[in-house]
Amino acid sequence: MVEVVVVIAIIGLLLGILLPAVQHVRAAASRTACLSNLRQVGLALHNYEGNHRSLPPVIVTFPPSGGTAFGAVVSWRAPLLPYLEQAPLWANTLEASRLDPYSYHAPPHEGMTTVIRTFACPADGRLSGPLYDAESGITAAYTSYLGVGGRHPGERGNPRYYGVFATYPKGTRLADILDGTSNTLAVGERPPPDSLEDGWWYSAMCGPDQSGGRCRGPATALVVDMPQASSYGGCSGPFFYGPGRLDNPCDRFHFWSVHPGGANFLFADGAARFVRYSAKEIVPALATRMGGEVVSVPD
Repeated sequence: MVEVVVVIAIIGLLLGILLPAVQHVRAAASRTACLSNLRQVGLALHNYEGNHRSLPPVIVTFPPSGGTAFGAVVSWRAPLLPYLEQAPLWANTLEASRLDPYSYHAPPHEGMTTVIRTFACPADGRLSGPLYDAESGITAAYTSYLGVGGRHPGERGNPRYYGVFATYPKGTRLADILDGTSNTLAVGERPPPDSLEDGWWYSAMCGPDQSGGRCRGPATALVVDMPQASSYGGCSGPFFYGPGRLDNPCDRFHFWSVHPGGANFLFADGAARFVRYSAKEIVPALATRMGGEVVSVPD
């Protein structure tokens, strides 16, 4: 009996030692897979820019349809579909936008409920299938990645504070990134909150038939520092790059990830890197495309 107890104790000790190591390996693997997703997004962005002479605008609009005075609006991710082996889904977007201006209606907008694995971090198991938002009554596929809109401007409308995804209706040209593509963030991680108030990858609309006019779901780009956001769900700033929680809806207003210690970012040159939260002081400078700041990318 004593020998059995000793063996059990040894096994328990070994499990206690091995479990953290296994968890660490899994976390590293999911972080690497997430970086791979961002590299694919970067390649798609560069191929798009090569064909269209600019990156896609932060939101893509279509002509009025369905007897309305407005047209469908989708996020910058949608026109990347042909470059991610999803050409039929982009063809559906074109046809659906001709039929129905509300891009969160599925059908005909199949993209609204189609999970694109390249747009979802593998570390966030919630995003492996479409999610139903009980408040809005909408089922949607969600994304882990948002475009970097720049930093909060000291002067409203000052182009110096613009990021890669700050322009509308035209997209940014790579030649417009005067700070250098290797020193400018293009896309970053921000998981949707458990409340599902943000994070659709497809639609960029906030329709009047949603939750009494409250904007739930559309998420295209974020600035990296916001002094306040009191007009959204009662959340108040400031918001800066740093850790967040899935159960805190207000953490949707800043970049963060489910990875420990930091988040993955795609740079405008197509490189993807893990940026630690300790680098938050220089992230605003990396977020602008023509700010003229002199910073070095952290290791």
